[in-house]
Amino acid sequence: MPAFAMACFGIAAGIGVARFGVGLQDALAALHAGASQTLGLAGALAMVSHYLFPSEGRKEIGIIAAILSAACAIFWFAQPLLGPVFLLALMLACVTSIMRPGASRPLWLVPIACAVMLANTLFIRRAAWLDEAVAWHVYHVVIALALAALAKGLMPVARSVR
Repeated sequence: MPAFAMACFGIAAGIGVARFGVGLQDALAALHAGASQTLGLAGALAMVSHYLFPSEGRKEIGIIAAILSAACAIFWFAQPLLGPVFLLALMLACVTSIMRPGASRPLWLVPIACAVMLANTLFIRRAAWLDEAVAWHVYHVVIALALAALAKGLMPVARSVR
């Protein structure tokens, strides 16, 4: 499930990189916005799922299908709920990663990464006290750092072969 979550975040980021790197800002604007919102929500829901449900015996394909279906349904039919559900999923991921820490070390890295993503979304993304371009650049740099911390925090500790 963590790999799926990181793939969701990575695909959205990849579209953004292609959008600006190739000079297709206008052509890929709607795709980037839709993918960022839908896949960001799916990634956050996957994080919650990872901590709420033990990996033994669960049908991850079914959970992934349900997550993608829910994220797409919210994007297409209930867009005003997209932001609140994303924020709620980030809060739940933060809390559940504290309550049910996984096999990764250090244990504090995932909740900190989730909290940084949450704060970044709430306070930087559309900050009135920053110029719009500056806010978007700061937002994306902080998201990249939080995702790097999240990826590191989700890596399980290698078991000793002794």
